[in-house]
Amino acid sequence: MQTLTCENIVRKMGDDFTLGPINLEIPAGTITALIGNNGAGKTTLFEAWSGDYPGEGETNILGYNIHDVKAKAAFSYVPQTFPEVLPFRLQQLRDLHAAHDDSWQEDRFQAFVREFKLPLRKRISKLSVGMQRKAVIALQISRDTSFLLLDEPFAGLDMEGQTQLEKILIRKMEEDPDCSIVFATHIADEVQRLADYIVIMKHGKTREAIEKDILAQQFKRIWLANSVTGVEEAPGIQEVSVEGTPPQILTSDAEATEEWLADRGVQIMKRESLSLHESLPLMLSDEETREV
Repeated sequence: MQTLTCENIVRKMGDDFTLGPINLEIPAGTITALIGNNGAGKTTLFEAWSGDYPGEGETNILGYNIHDVKAKAAFSYVPQTFPEVLPFRLQQLRDLHAAHDDSWQEDRFQAFVREFKLPLRKRISKLSVGMQRKAVIALQISRDTSFLLLDEPFAGLDMEGQTQLEKILIRKMEEDPDCSIVFATHIADEVQRLADYIVIMKHGKTREAIEKDILAQQFKRIWLANSVTGVEEAPGIQEVSVEGTPPQILTSDAEATEEWLADRGVQIMKRESLSLHESLPLMLSDEETREV
């Protein structure tokens, strides 16, 4: 079952930036990290998915078009910025949700208030950046929805807040096996801790989602018994270092690279999978992004 599907999403931002076209599916029961450098289009894509600024194309959540009231009720969205809530007190926002939102879970909200130590009667604008984000997270995750759309959710949180949020998201997935979470980030540690799938975004385009664990199989550092003429042309090669002993190569397609080496009788001394800290920057720096 797919929680979210989008087809041919395009959104033009003046003459300088165009999002898409983007076609993606987010399966139920998964956590997906949307990865991209600043300006890649992550927030713009989230705005399109949420229906705030849809642009062209179609987005469906749990089978409902994003403009349908059933789709709106099916997901919780924590944007990167939230100026519309700043003038209000958290108690006022709680009262609004409790009166008009059928998905509202009061017990859950009160638990978040205690866990985050949130002041109910202080204006959101008077809170620290981290506490503002905690307040919005508490409001949105207190809604009983099966899809969470979180734009840089850990930004501005202190270490305690990051740990609390991570536990909340994991608990949400445990309690609702059909829940899906998509969060935007450019921090490798966040991806390592939470994500099942990774979607790379660059210049408004996306790559097809890839399982996080597959990256360890694809991205490897390989030590060779001796230098090889033309190894720079081998498939998947990202870096070649012949200064050390033995020489090293770094590849994003270990299987294809090793086949190329085997065809030439090159002996491999050692191989080592790259960490996400090493592999994600390489993916983001690729000259071309495969559009999907």
